[in-house]
Amino acid sequence: MEVRVRIAPSPTGNCHVGTARNALYNYLFAKKNNGKFILRIDDTDMKRNSKESEEGIFEGLRWLGINWDEGPDVGGPYGPYRQSERLDIYDKYIQKLIDEGYAYYCFCSEEELEEERKRQIEQKLPPKYSGRCRNLTKEEIEDKLNKGLKPVVRFKVPNKIITFNDAVRGELKWDGNLMGDFVIRKSDGVPTYNFATAIDDYLMNISHVLRSQEHIPNTFCQVLILESLSAKIPQYVHFPLLLNEDRSKISKRDGALYIGEYRDMGYLKEAVLNFIVLLGWNPKDGQEFLNIDEMIDKFSLDNINNSNVVFDFKKLEWYNGHYIRRKSVEELYELILPFIEGQDYFKKTEEDYKKLKRIIEVEQERLKRLDEAKDAFRMFYESPREYSLDFIIESIKKIDKDEIIRLLDESIKHLEKIQNWDKVYLEQEMRRLCEEINTKTKILFMLLRIAVTGSKVSPPLFDVFEIIGKEETLYRLQKCKKDIE
Repeated sequence: MEVRVRIAPSPTGNCHVGTARNALYNYLFAKKNNGKFILRIDDTDMKRNSKESEEGIFEGLRWLGINWDEGPDVGGPYGPYRQSERLDIYDKYIQKLIDEGYAYYCFCSEEELEEERKRQIEQKLPPKYSGRCRNLTKEEIEDKLNKGLKPVVRFKVPNKIITFNDAVRGELKWDGNLMGDFVIRKSDGVPTYNFATAIDDYLMNISHVLRSQEHIPNTFCQVLILESLSAKIPQYVHFPLLLNEDRSKISKRDGALYIGEYRDMGYLKEAVLNFIVLLGWNPKDGQEFLNIDEMIDKFSLDNINNSNVVFDFKKLEWYNGHYIRRKSVEELYELILPFIEGQDYFKKTEEDYKKLKRIIEVEQERLKRLDEAKDAFRMFYESPREYSLDFIIESIKKIDKDEIIRLLDESIKHLEKIQNWDKVYLEQEMRRLCEEINTKTKILFMLLRIAVTGSKVSPPLFDVFEIIGKEETLYRLQKCKKDIE
């Protein structure tokens, strides 16, 4: 049997992290088994679909390196791959189900259905459609159609226990008596999700349906539709839900991020892939860092988790920092440049570009996201706007204004004499100065750090001195002294 898997996102938003996780698992499973990975667009929600969202799905998956073998943009033997272009196909199978007694027209109004639902709730019964239109005669149906009434089409749910096998959860069951006859085509002629999905999986020879746990209730409906067509039932695999840190379900409506936003926030695709592959699966050998080839090699349905997983942004940043540190300076330069070129402090001079590579060498160990460079690198291009005496005293402790001015003055005089503006030599000289003027290095070095960067925390102090140069270093020290005098 050829392995054929698919994802079928709705183009009502860009590529959501849950979609990306599911796409990755399908992609890995297909590659592991020399199968095909299909992208199908579920665009039957005509009011909410947009071309921009569809492009966002394509772009997000491609950025991650998840490419499909068949789809609306690459074609394939089972197209079209947009559901909106398959309406004639769905109509054919809906008519087949009606003709064979598996489905029927329902003319009940929304008001009638709501009244029926209220009565059932009052009687403490499970709310479901009563089936009042199940037995309309041919004449009654024609009369209503001639009057211009637009019916939905409902599937006749049999009086039986519906079952299917889930590769993660084993055999799952649901009592058909609790379901009620569900709609497979709306009154506007557009099929519902469950019907279109079942038909597409059937006609596209989908062998395995790998998707999120939230689709388990839908699976029972789809199994019934496939059974009515005497179609082979795919192997279903339901992944655990992704949860926010407060244990609520992560979703587009709750503001969960799209894959494009991860890119814009400075996450590397290698880090995002490594992070999301472990959101519901693990390689069993404890390996934390996996490239795409290792993921394909190790991926197995046996290692899908049964428990829901929390989306931990700190863990994602940890992965991202790891992959940033594995990049060469040249690679990181190309990745960081787009984040820096739009900043007001970056004048795009030859000196600015040259300085950027040196900054990356120093800052690479500290970055967790590429977009942090926008603020982190500012100190190398412009001096602090103002200096606060209170901030300096609070940061250093046991120091007063007169001592600050003395230390700055001694530092300026000493640095003016230095010709070898090398970080190692600079540190040696400033340590020697501390001995000469009888002060502790931690006091002087913290003062110099604040004076040069405006912060208590920075890259190694004398790396900063070397990168910004002698003239700029002295300017900042003199400005700090002047501001607090």
